[in-house]
Amino acid sequence: MVWLIDLVLVLAGLTLWSRASTESDEAWSLFLYSIAFLDLGFIAFGNGQLLIEVPLLALALVLPSAASLEQRRR
Repeated sequence: MVWLIDLVLVLAGLTLWSRASTESDEAWSLFLYSIAFLDLGFIAFGNGQLLIEVPLLALALVLPSAASLEQRRR
C-alpha cells in the first residue's frame, strides 16, 4: 500500500514538473519547480512523511496557471 501511495505522489510530482515547464511566466514556473522538487525530495528521502507530502502536492496541483492569472487582471 505504501508503494502505491508513493507511486501516485511521484506521478503527481512529475505532472507538476511538466506543468511548470509549459508555463510562460519564469517566476511562476520556478515556484512550481520548487514545489515539485520538494515533493519528490520528501518521497525519496522522507520515508513516508505523508502529512507533509499530500497537502503540499494538493496545494500545488490546484494553483492556477500564470495565463489564467493574467486573464483575471484584464
